Amino acid sequence: MHSGFSAPKKLPERIYVEKFEASPCHFHVNRQGKELEALIEKERTQLAKDLQVRLSKHVAPTVLLQQGEEPPAGPFWLLRGSFQIVEEGSRLLRAGIGLGLGKTVMKTEVQLINLSSLESDPVFLTIQTTGGSGMAPGAVAAFTPIGPFVLSNALINAGGSLGGALGSGISIDRRRTAREIVAAISEYSAHHDLLPRTRALHPKKLGKIPNFFDSNSY
Repeated sequence: MHSGFSAPKKLPERIYVEKFEASPCHFHVNRQGKELEALIEKERTQLAKDLQVRLSKHVAPTVLLQQGEEPPAGPFWLLRGSFQIVEEGSRLLRAGIGLGLGKTVMKTEVQLINLSSLESDPVFLTIQTTGGSGMAPGAVAAFTPIGPFVLSNALINAGGSLGGALGSGISIDRRRTAREIVAAISEYSAHHDLLPRTRALHPKKLGKIPNFFDSNSY
């Protein structure tokens, strides 16, 4: 857990998004070689584009960085992350049997970095996502170095429903993951008075959680 870093005082002029890191060993799919490489690059690119569109709409203007491009220092944020696991599952098992059989899984880790900070560690928000289709809903845990943003028992759902098994898959998991990441950033921004609370998105959560806008919850 980080300590001693304060939250940003205002929204950034721009948010820069890097394509997520993705190791082939984390992609459990029915592809190898060039096909696997193509799938990984497609998911990296599409997730970054999904995040760019949603962040631009709901938080601040967002720019997708090209491979190897460095973001500038200044009143900006940088979003970077990695795919921790991607399970393709089986569409036939999801549709025919369900009950978690043939489930897809997508897990990511995300960091939001303040590019105007002079701190040695300018990460101010960390998000972990897990979810999928044809399985029990997953979770996002978001926290800040100055204390928990979401307490340990407060989970954000990035998972699908059994009823969506026929239309489920990696692409749907990826879009759902982007949606919940942006919702977590939006809610964080509203909690810290960077966004009007009436504009805030609210990620799906599981279990008993505190009221994010109740100062007594922190």
